[in-house]
Amino acid sequence: MWDHSDKSKLDVEKQKSKADQEEFYFIRSTDLIMEIIEEHGTTLGTNKSSPYYKEFDAKIDYWEATIAQITETLEILLQVQSKWKYLESIFKGQPDISK
Repeated sequence: MWDHSDKSKLDVEKQKSKADQEEFYFIRSTDLIMEIIEEHGTTLGTNKSSPYYKEFDAKIDYWEATIAQITETLEILLQVQSKWKYLESIFKGQPDISK
């Protein structure tokens, strides 16, 4: 189960911003959860090639779409986090820009 596995947890830590020492959560790594997602994707792919696929096609398609959405969300979140870490000092550290 996802909710009972240590692998399904994001590697998150509290950090303080350089500009104003405000605390925020920083995702250090998504490796473990991405590994689970890949395993489940492989399992779904195997199930699609099964002769019994037609019995479960709606559920399999639903979970494939859900896994794809989780993966895309994590990728976007990491991109935003990376860009914010770069731009934070510019927007919060310089009063003339923050106005």
